[in-house]
Amino acid sequence: MAEDRDPDTTTIMFIRHAERPEGDGPPFGMDEDGSRCDESLTTIGWQRARALVGLFAPESGNPTAGLVRPVALFASTPSKKNGSKRSVQTVTPLAHALGVTVDTDFGRSDVKALAKTLRRTPGPVLVAWQREYLPEIVGTLGAPDTDVPGTWPEDRYDVVWVLTRSDSNAWTLRQTPQNLLPGDLPTGI
Repeated sequence: MAEDRDPDTTTIMFIRHAERPEGDGPPFGMDEDGSRCDESLTTIGWQRARALVGLFAPESGNPTAGLVRPVALFASTPSKKNGSKRSVQTVTPLAHALGVTVDTDFGRSDVKALAKTLRRTPGPVLVAWQREYLPEIVGTLGAPDTDVPGTWPEDRYDVVWVLTRSDSNAWTLRQTPQNLLPGDLPTGI
C-alpha cells in the first residue's frame, strides 16, 4: 500500500465528534440556528467545536504541543438512516477559521475508501468521526495493533489521536488530551 501514500501525508489527527444528546432528556441537541435536533451537538458540544479552533488554529503561535495545523478536514456525511450531523458540526468552526471546506464524501462505515483518500491527501489532516469507527480507520491506515485502543469509550470526547508516519513509512499513534472544557481528562484513552 505504500504506493498510495503521498510523501506529504505524514500526520493524520483523529477526534470523535463533540458531545451529543444522551437518551430522551436534556441536554438536547441543537442545530446551528438553535432549534432542537437530536442529530446535532448539545450546547457543550458546540462549545467544544468552537474551542477546537484555538487548539488546532490559534490566532497566534502554534497549536498545542503534539498537534499541527490541519490543511484538510474530513467528517462523515449524514446518512439517510442515521442523519447525525455531529461530525460535520464539530469541525465547521475550525473550517471557517482555516478557510477550508470539510470533505464529507464518506459515510461513517466507508473505512477503506476514507483510508485510501487520507493516504493521498497532502499535508496534515484532521478527521472528525463516530467513535465506533475510529479504531478501525486508524488500523486500516497501518498503525500497529498494540498502539490502537480497541474501542473509543462512549464518554470520551476530549482526546486527539495523532497518527504520524516516519521516513521509513512506519506509522505510530500517540494520544493528546484536548484540555478544552471543564471535566476533560488529562490522559489518553
